[in-house]
Amino acid sequence: MINNHLLWNLFLAVIPVVLAWTLAWGLTRQGKQRHLPLLVCIPLAVAWLVFLPNTCYLLTQWRHLLFDARWEGLLDAGHADRYAMLSTAKWSLFFLVYSGTGVILFTLAIRPMERWLRSIHHKFYLYAPFFFFLMSFGVYLGLIPRANSWDILTNPLWLWQQSLSALSNPTLMSAIIVFALILWALYEAIDLWIDGVAERLHRWGILRSPARARATA
Repeated sequence: MINNHLLWNLFLAVIPVVLAWTLAWGLTRQGKQRHLPLLVCIPLAVAWLVFLPNTCYLLTQWRHLLFDARWEGLLDAGHADRYAMLSTAKWSLFFLVYSGTGVILFTLAIRPMERWLRSIHHKFYLYAPFFFFLMSFGVYLGLIPRANSWDILTNPLWLWQQSLSALSNPTLMSAIIVFALILWALYEAIDLWIDGVAERLHRWGILRSPARARATA
């Protein structure tokens, strides 16, 4: 029951991770100059922002298991058939891992840019409310009007009209703001978890800390 659509969404979610690490490296200065000129960094930043909602969009894929007609028979049979119950548990685990992968990719696609902001003495939390609102809004555009990341180039007028329609709906905006807060909380939680895992690996000697690596270089 895994289709190409799920794999395609996963591929789209990886793109902003690559863009983020490339952009953070490009914006870092080596001496007085950046690794990449601003004429390259600006389109990279736009592409990163446009593709970033594809990561947290994976959180919405649970709707396929819960509401897609293809799964109704399996879910109904799970109440009495132990094999159907096992299959339901298996697919529930799959969607849990799939959504969790989206959250991890979402975090990995933001971490390098947050650290770059710190390096230039900017505080991420000052940008975070607007930033996570944009991400939540992007998920809405992909989920309801079924917009794609490239519509910003191929169909900008339609995308603008859909955005204005959403912005004028108070109920919808409330839902988008709540989801933005959830995304912010998820990012902070996974960011802490990644730091904790890295610290444990340093303690075990599997990874070297940056300071130790520079000292031995």
